[in-house]
Amino acid sequence: MEKNLDKRFGFLVADVGRLSGKRFDELSRASLDLTRAQYRVIAYLAYHGEMNQAGLADLMEVAPISAGRLLDRMEEGGWIARRPNPQDRRERMVGITDKAGQALDAARQVGDLVTGVALGGFTEAEAEQFMGFLQRARANLSKPLPE
Repeated sequence: MEKNLDKRFGFLVADVGRLSGKRFDELSRASLDLTRAQYRVIAYLAYHGEMNQAGLADLMEVAPISAGRLLDRMEEGGWIARRPNPQDRRERMVGITDKAGQALDAARQVGDLVTGVALGGFTEAEAEQFMGFLQRARANLSKPLPE
C-alpha cells in the first residue's frame, strides 16, 4: 500500500479539485456574479438537464435542505426556475434560465483560464491524453461495484 500522499489517486484528485476551485474563486471575483456553489448548480443542470431538487442535492453532495436554501436564492435572482413535477406532485423540478446560460458562458471562460494554469507545460497531446484518463476514471467509478 502506497503511503506517500503524492502518489495516492484519491488524495491527488481531491487536492487538484481543491486548488482548482480556489484558483477559480480568485479569478472570478471581479468578473462573475455568482458563488462557485451557484455555478456548480448551473453547470450540473446544463450538463444533466432539468432534474428534481433531491437529485441535484445528491450530485452536489449536500443535504436537501442546504440545496433548497441555495436554490431559493438562485430562484429569487432569476438564475433557475422551479416547477412541479407532473408525474409526482411532491417533487419540484429545477432548470436553468437564459440568464444562467449566459453566466455559464462567463464561468467557462474563467474555467478555461484555470485549465490553462493547471495544464501549463503540458503539450496539447499530453493535455488531451490526461483529460481522456480522467474521463475513463470517472466512467470506471460510475459503474456499479462487482458483486
